[in-house]
Amino acid sequence: MVKYNKRQAKHSFLSTPIFFGIVVGVLAVLAQTLFRIQPPQAYGICTVCHARDLLNWLSKLIFSYELDSAEATIVLPLLTTIGIFLGSLISSKLNKEYRFIKTENLIKMFFMGILVSNFGLIIISCPTRLVLRFAFGDPFALISIIGLLGGIFVGVIFLKKSF
Repeated sequence: MVKYNKRQAKHSFLSTPIFFGIVVGVLAVLAQTLFRIQPPQAYGICTVCHARDLLNWLSKLIFSYELDSAEATIVLPLLTTIGIFLGSLISSKLNKEYRFIKTENLIKMFFMGILVSNFGLIIISCPTRLVLRFAFGDPFALISIIGLLGGIFVGVIFLKKSF
């Protein structure tokens, strides 16, 4: 049986996702209060939508060409996608869990990623935002959730058959 002292228990709690979730949540509330940031209703954490909004912000900054995006990105860019990527990379390196996974066909995986991103933009949401929109009473969110689950089912079948 392994015994932990209080110092080890405190250190192990500080390195858990729960602790970082609490810290990020508190920082988000402080940022919203201090900088008067008002994101749109039901705006979840989405690597598809936030990447779209980041690219829109960059196109507006560099080329003075504005695409359709959320109100929250008019002044400041959403760096969620970059933060998730860098955070997961640093975390995996620190915990010695980083490894490169070779796939059979890189081109096929690249185009599958493009399809996932495009279909995410078609339903105008990520799964987190769909659930939030459904909680706000949006009937189209339920249809999108059913379509998302159907797409996951079909995708799993394709992956199991190595299509």
